[in-house]
Amino acid sequence: RLEKDGRVLVIDPGTFTEEDAAVGAEAILVTHEHLDHFNEDRLRAGLESNPAAEIWTLKSVAEKISAAFPGRVHTVGHGDTFTAAGFDVQVHGELHAVIHPDIPRITNVGYLIDGGRVFHPGDALTVPEQPVETLMLPVMAPWNKIAEVID
Repeated sequence: RLEKDGRVLVIDPGTFTEEDAAVGAEAILVTHEHLDHFNEDRLRAGLESNPAAEIWTLKSVAEKISAAFPGRVHTVGHGDTFTAAGFDVQVHGELHAVIHPDIPRITNVGYLIDGGRVFHPGDALTVPEQPVETLMLPVMAPWNKIAEVID
């Protein structure tokens, strides 16, 4: 949850976030469709709580919610730029990191916020060209084993 000038941007309100994580947000960004990043009920709660709220995400997520919120769900891809809740956003990346060679890779996009102030890569690391002040780093799969997380 990022706030600037009284405006709120939420990234990846998934199953492990608070139930009201997206409530009150003006903008919501979703990196990919895995449940730890995308929870449809949390997105719907955010959009229903604020009639002006909008979502930027990849096609697979947009297809699941856009019919219920016409004009408020935007599909993005690598290289896109836009402004959301007063934050300048650049989209980076195309594919989720490899989980296992037998598991097909899905689309994953990362979001560079305000020229590098924050970078949320989702579950991939497509490195932006400019320096990043704050990297939002996943602490679960595909980056490490559960034993490493527990330790």
